[in-house]
Amino acid sequence: MSKIKIILDTDPGNDDLLAIIMALKSELIDIRGMTIVGGNASLENTTNNALSLLTYMNRVEVPVYIGDPSALNESSTSPEEFDEFKSHRIEIHGETGLHVSLPSPSIEPRKIHAVDFIISEAEANKGELILVPIGPLTNIAMAIKKEPNIKDWVKRIHLMGGAVNVPGNVTEHAEFNIYCDPVAANEVMSSGIGIKLCGLDITRNTSVKREETDWLHGNSPGEKVIRQLLDTVFKKIPDRNYFSLHDPITVLSVLHPELIEWELFDVSVICNGPESGKTLGTVNAGGSVAVGVNIDQDLAKIKIAEILSN
Repeated sequence: MSKIKIILDTDPGNDDLLAIIMALKSELIDIRGMTIVGGNASLENTTNNALSLLTYMNRVEVPVYIGDPSALNESSTSPEEFDEFKSHRIEIHGETGLHVSLPSPSIEPRKIHAVDFIISEAEANKGELILVPIGPLTNIAMAIKKEPNIKDWVKRIHLMGGAVNVPGNVTEHAEFNIYCDPVAANEVMSSGIGIKLCGLDITRNTSVKREETDWLHGNSPGEKVIRQLLDTVFKKIPDRNYFSLHDPITVLSVLHPELIEWELFDVSVICNGPESGKTLGTVNAGGSVAVGVNIDQDLAKIKIAEILSN
C-alpha cells in the first residue's frame, strides 16, 4: 500500500508537537517536508521547535522549510491588540511555544522558502499530495497566489482552523489560526480546492482530561515527551482540566476521515472589524469545504494513542 504524501505546515506549539509526532510515527504517512509559519510563537521559535523535535525523535531526514510569520503583527494591529494577543499566546504555549525542553537542533532548515517548496512538491506529485496546515494559513495562501495551478495539483487540504457553529477561542468570534491571518484563511477557503476543515466544532471537546494520566502508557520517546508536556501544562495552569487535541485530530482526519461526520459548506472569513477571524459557513451540497461537525471522541482518542505508541 502506497503511503499518503503530505506536507505538514505548522507553527510548533504544544498541540502541534502531538500532531507532528503522530505524522512521524504513522506507517501510512510520508512526510515530504515540514513548512514553518509563525503563530503559536515567533517564526524563529517555531522553526527552532520543529528542528529540535526532529532531532529528539531521531528523524533528521525530514526537511524543514522556513515560511512567513502570520500577518497578525505589530504593523497590522494596535500595540494594545498585539500585547493582548501575545499574552494569550504565552499563557497557552509559553514564551517559546512549548512547555517542554527539547535538545538543541542537530540540523538546519533548508535554503528554499517554504512557499516555493510547497509549489514544487505539489507539481512533482500531482494528484497525490495532501497539504496539512495546522497553523495560520499564510504559507498556503501565498503558494496559491504565486502558483494558481496548485489548485489542480494538490489532492486535498486538511486544515485545523475555524469555528463554524461554535464560539471562537482567541476571541468570542475567532479561532486562533484563522485569527492570525484572516485574509490568508479567506483566500484558502474560497480557492475551490477540496478542504476538510477540522475546527473547534470537533477539536475543542476532543481532549485529554487532567485525570486521564494513563492515556499514554508506553515508553517511546514520543510518548515520554507528550506525557511530560501534559503534566507540565496541567501544573502550570491549575484551573485547566483538559488539553484539546486540535492538531492531532487534523492529522487523524487524513488517516481516518470516517471517524468524523462531514457536511459540505461554503466558507468565508471576516477579515477586519470586531469579528475579524470569524468563519462564516453556509451549507451547500456543492461546496468545496467539508466541515467536521461531529466526531467519535472516544474512538478518536484511542486511535491517536495507538499511532503515538508505534
